[in-house]
Amino acid sequence: MSNNDILKELQKITKLLTFAYADQITKELEKIATTNERKIIWVLIDEKKNPEEIAKISGASLRSVQRFQKLAEDAGLINNPRGKPASKIFDYVPPEWIELVPKEPEKEVE
Repeated sequence: MSNNDILKELQKITKLLTFAYADQITKELEKIATTNERKIIWVLIDEKKNPEEIAKISGASLRSVQRFQKLAEDAGLINNPRGKPASKIFDYVPPEWIELVPKEPEKEVE
């Protein structure tokens, strides 16, 4: 079995376990994502957006984003390297949290 095959199998197992334990994962996330603002911040953490971008999209203050990311890092839920965007340890977002994120205005096509 090649390394690529092993990686694909591990990804399948990860998805299966995430699906099977979604309720428990949500309960753990809700220990720190105690408000809609924090839930939105969790949704927006994607290893691409810096705290300033997350604050702008979410409507939260930069300080609120930084505090939440520190809590999530201390809880072992994200990697938050200095000077780089944070990334989730496991890529799970409760589906109902996605709807909380404000919609970006659509750009006009000329």
